Amino acid sequence: MAKLKSNIIFNFLGSAWLGILTLAVTPIQVHFLGVEAFGFVGLITILQVLLGSLDLGISATVTKVVSSDHSHQRSASANAVNTASTVYWVIAFLIAALLWLNSGKVATFWLSSTQLDPVTITLGIQIIAVYLGLRWPVAFYTGVISGLQRMDVLNLIKTGVQTLRHVGGVIVLIFVPDLVAFLIWFAISSAVELVVYAVTTYRLLPTLRLWPRFSLASFKDIWRYSAAMNIIALTALVLSQSDRLAVTKLLSLEALGYYSIAYNASIAISLVQSAINSASFPAFSHSFSSGQHTDLLSRYNKASQLMGLVVALPCFALVFFGHEILHVWINARVADEAAIVMAWLAAGFFLNAMVSNAYMAAVACGQPNLPLKVNLLALVLYLPLLYGLVLEYGIVGAAAAYAGLNAYYLFTLLPQVQAKVMKQGMGIWLRVNFLPFVLVGAGVFGVVKPLALLVPQGWQVVALLALGVALYIVIAWFFLSQALRTDLSNTARRLIR
Repeated sequence: MAKLKSNIIFNFLGSAWLGILTLAVTPIQVHFLGVEAFGFVGLITILQVLLGSLDLGISATVTKVVSSDHSHQRSASANAVNTASTVYWVIAFLIAALLWLNSGKVATFWLSSTQLDPVTITLGIQIIAVYLGLRWPVAFYTGVISGLQRMDVLNLIKTGVQTLRHVGGVIVLIFVPDLVAFLIWFAISSAVELVVYAVTTYRLLPTLRLWPRFSLASFKDIWRYSAAMNIIALTALVLSQSDRLAVTKLLSLEALGYYSIAYNASIAISLVQSAINSASFPAFSHSFSSGQHTDLLSRYNKASQLMGLVVALPCFALVFFGHEILHVWINARVADEAAIVMAWLAAGFFLNAMVSNAYMAAVACGQPNLPLKVNLLALVLYLPLLYGLVLEYGIVGAAAAYAGLNAYYLFTLLPQVQAKVMKQGMGIWLRVNFLPFVLVGAGVFGVVKPLALLVPQGWQVVALLALGVALYIVIAWFFLSQALRTDLSNTARRLIR
């Protein structure tokens, strides 16, 4: 349990820094590049997630295999991990080559409505191809380090590399305010990132080999789980990225720019979620493989309640104060165009975060079929709804559809995991982990918001927002279980020392 707590702390610190970094550099990037070019930069994330289907479920499988291996220096899983490494490097080369060779087709298909120069767009996609090819093996090394439960090392690398990428990008824009130069720097930073991850992983896991090695027997041992995880990843990919893909295809690049800004602001919730999930998954897997259901249930309940505490705060702050935040962060026009979008996205990210521990528990305990069935049904229901809402309401419709998708998970996936994996009632989860933080968040910020409308824009609004944050923390604290309050208090004291 101590390992899980320390890993969550390291993840929180890393996520907090990445969130601050994103908030700091986004307005600078928009200023130098413009909304349309910033929307093009957002294509990096879209392509990266789209190409995630080629992961084949390997990174999650590596984390589970390594975390479940109790042998000396993880020697029992050596062949499986080295086989996965070989597959990953082959895929990385294919991604870079195929995207480079088809850059013109990608530009024509996805970016037909834009004022940017077609030559610049094609060159930009070629640079993105190099960037994605170099970044691809990072997911494998991240899976290994996560399986070793060395979140301290993982977050140190992640924050260092992202700081280099974003701060260096700002410096490039100051001296050469050009989209192509900015993308070239991203490609260079990805090469540095790959070297750092590879060297660190080889030092932490001595059984990992530098040269390619493929074991057919090891591949057969893990392929069923990897295949299930890959199908889940494919369906999740379509479901989680369809909103931005629909905006990209059906609306203008400027609309994508506004949507990306709102998405970047709301993604702070996702960073908090990831901090808990990435520490919980190997911990859940370790408890399950050891046959310790009581320990698994304890970890799951604490992680779920902690998730409710920390994600409700940014969610309701963005829902009620989104316009004011965007006005200060970017400018008044962006606030007018993206505030409602950000509110819907924040609600969607919040619901996704609340269900995420159930998903992690299902796949860590060897039941990936549960989220797979839920995702397959969601495809049938969600995609027609998304298409209609985007055509009718534009980017607001895309964000509302995303929120509806995650509400669907709350009432489909979560009850199944509670009953079949955790052997715990759904009512207990709602009463302890969900409703208290929703009611406190909506109540506190719902009361503070009308007061903000009565004062001039400026420091008074900031002060009222800060008051809402403080009130939420104080009130929500008393809804935590005694065990979790004790853990958090002890952790805080250790950090202060």
